[in-house]
Amino acid sequence: MKPWNKTIMLLMFLLLSLGAWAQKTVVWDQPIIGYTKYNYFSIQKVELAKDRTSLYMSITFPSEAWFRFSPDSYIEADGKRYAITGSDSIELGKEAYTSPQTMKKEFVLHFQPMPQKTKVFDMLESTQKNDFTFFYIHPNDYKMPKTAVPADFRADSPGDDALPETVFSEEPAVVHFKAMNYKKGMDAEIQTLYFDITNPNSYNEYYFNLDDEGCADFRCKVYYPTIVQFSMPSAEGISFAKAMVTPGKEVTILFDMLRDDKYPQSKVVGYKGYMAKLMNGGFEKQIRRCMRNRPYPSFPNSYEQYKTVDDLATLHDSLMLAFDKSIVKLQEIPEVLKRICQDWELQFFSALAEECPSLFNTQEFRDYVYRTRPRCFYGDYLKNDFGLKVFAPLFVNTKEQGLAPDRIRFIHSMSELNSGVFNPKPQLYDPLLSRLYDQKRQELSVKISQQKEGLATNVHYLELADVAPENTLQFLLDRYKGNVVMIDLWATWCGPCQLGHREMAPVKEELKDKNIVYLNLTSSTSPFEDWKRMVKDIPGEHYYVSNAQFDALHDLYKSEGGVPAYAIYNPKGELVLQQLGFSSVEPLKAGLLKALE
Repeated sequence: MKPWNKTIMLLMFLLLSLGAWAQKTVVWDQPIIGYTKYNYFSIQKVELAKDRTSLYMSITFPSEAWFRFSPDSYIEADGKRYAITGSDSIELGKEAYTSPQTMKKEFVLHFQPMPQKTKVFDMLESTQKNDFTFFYIHPNDYKMPKTAVPADFRADSPGDDALPETVFSEEPAVVHFKAMNYKKGMDAEIQTLYFDITNPNSYNEYYFNLDDEGCADFRCKVYYPTIVQFSMPSAEGISFAKAMVTPGKEVTILFDMLRDDKYPQSKVVGYKGYMAKLMNGGFEKQIRRCMRNRPYPSFPNSYEQYKTVDDLATLHDSLMLAFDKSIVKLQEIPEVLKRICQDWELQFFSALAEECPSLFNTQEFRDYVYRTRPRCFYGDYLKNDFGLKVFAPLFVNTKEQGLAPDRIRFIHSMSELNSGVFNPKPQLYDPLLSRLYDQKRQELSVKISQQKEGLATNVHYLELADVAPENTLQFLLDRYKGNVVMIDLWATWCGPCQLGHREMAPVKEELKDKNIVYLNLTSSTSPFEDWKRMVKDIPGEHYYVSNAQFDALHDLYKSEGGVPAYAIYNPKGELVLQQLGFSSVEPLKAGLLKALE
């Protein structure tokens, strides 16, 4: 072969190799979705080929469900759109279903080809609400650029270097939300959960969305300074923000939507306004650092070793001493944070109350708390104010004066009122709390009277207000003395409860000529309107009782709050059957027949 022929062949080989290299598909394995509110989708792979761009996707849903992707879907990168061209395993515009066995479905979406050098893109059905949108999709190993946080969100707020004084007020606190790098169609949802002393029986959840500019305002009545947690669910997890909110004050929380969702908490980048100095100073980070040094107790499986209140007191004192010493060593931690950590002793008492109630609920132990650690209950700050509802009954009758004792008494009384129990007004020294109690009592009284209007004779709404919780069962058995009584503890939101009602309907019809009374009992965990609507289709007597009465029945049956729970009594008032949960009607029917013998 002549030398020049060899050269031509070598050049041709190199050109072919370059052509093959140019046609090579770029693959992103396990790419990151920067933001989507649909966290049940994931992208396993992105392929950037010369003739197409393909997204290998998966949906995991907690039940068999359908979904649909529009034939108008598109991807967008660097200001250019690339239309969808096809799909595998699903048909565009048609309903597709997850597997009933795995609750999953894998599929592929194909689009017009993007440049293979692309590093970030969005995929959308449209920017309309509730359409599927996925933003800032990028390779796993690609680090998203950071946007500079505005100076006013980084600067300290002068004068806000101490926790605010606990003073009650009805002025709303205002929390503003602002997101950088926000795109139309994100429709980001903010969730919040906070403790409302006028409604302590309920977790007060609120949901709202950022507008097209990435902004939102939230006004809430917290009545006194407290920390409120906000969260933004997304693809890889949840971005949490905690703000110190105070009546009449405002704070702004800044998010950066460009931050990697692989580290979701990084989306919160700054605070501005009231107490911003504390929160911008690494509030959460420093709190966690303090708490990591706390010697949490290793609770045993059995509390038999704790025979006396002195045993608990000794354990508690040793733990608190060690914890206080660990905080003192953290010289760089601000005094305000040290005090917050020290006030978190409520966690310890919460464990004792749950695991060792026979000792915790004694006057001796309460006296110990008053004598040694009153701040545990009467401190200026509590990590979880929901715990106050648990402990309020223990301290409600104290004669202590001050805002914190007033708060305890108010919360306990409002818990009773919201359950339909109108006991005498507690001693409230704070004028606002006293006035607020009178107002809420009047409102609830009117509301209950209105709700009772038009109820059928077999529907009893909060009619047992004068019955002590521990006497509830005997009161009902006496009321229906001489009959077989079947008690059904249920809730409107409980699926097995509703199944039990449907399955029992034919049995009740079959035994309708027998002396059987079916008592269906629920409490304020079931919304009144749902309960009122649902009881129309459930044969029997219906009672909406107080939370304390409902809990007392659970204690008798050792059902630990689980629903449904059943009990059957014969005409002599003797327990014939007790059952937690519903599997079939056979055991319940057999129990009724046995009670009739």
